[in-house]
Amino acid sequence: MLLRNPRFMAFLLVAAGLGVAGYFGEQRSRLPEWSEAEIEQSVELNLTLDLSRRGPHLQPDGERMDALRTAVRAEVEADIKRDREHLERWIGVGLVLLVLGVGQFVFSAAFRQKSD
Repeated sequence: MLLRNPRFMAFLLVAAGLGVAGYFGEQRSRLPEWSEAEIEQSVELNLTLDLSRRGPHLQPDGERMDALRTAVRAEVEADIKRDREHLERWIGVGLVLLVLGVGQFVFSAAFRQKSD
């Protein structure tokens, strides 16, 4: 019975939207800002791990080493970007819920005035 009340549904949408956007916004603000030195250090660590897994006979030469370093850097930057985009997508979902809730509240108030 309570779910048929348009104002209650609007309140639920607004509350859920604020909750989702707030939670993931706070998670987004806690993400570290990566400096160029930190990215380079991560690239070198990942490159060292990749080379240690290859074995002594499969070590790349100078040109292939640069290509491998470029590929590892692209992977590191893609991971950073993916983490940010995941949180930003959820923030967007929360904001959409918030807009739907406000729209529902305005629509129910306008409809109620017309029926009176």
